[in-house]
Amino acid sequence: MGIRNMLRSFEKACLRPLAQRLRRACGGLPVGGHGGRVARLERRVDELESLVRELTGLAYLKLADDDDPADEADRTAA
Repeated sequence: MGIRNMLRSFEKACLRPLAQRLRRACGGLPVGGHGGRVARLERRVDELESLVRELTGLAYLKLADDDDPADEADRTAA
């Protein structure tokens, strides 16, 4: 499953119901109307995508460190 599909599923399952509850609790649209809400949601999606990229990169670095040939040479010499 791609990142975009996961984010869309998360949006549909979590963010949209939460936004609907908040809208009902606040008694209507927040200040800024639809445009402000969409912009905030797009910023959140961008932040989530950057966090996923960062976590993926950290996992890749950890895997690369685990397969370091210098470490294997040290293990065989000891």
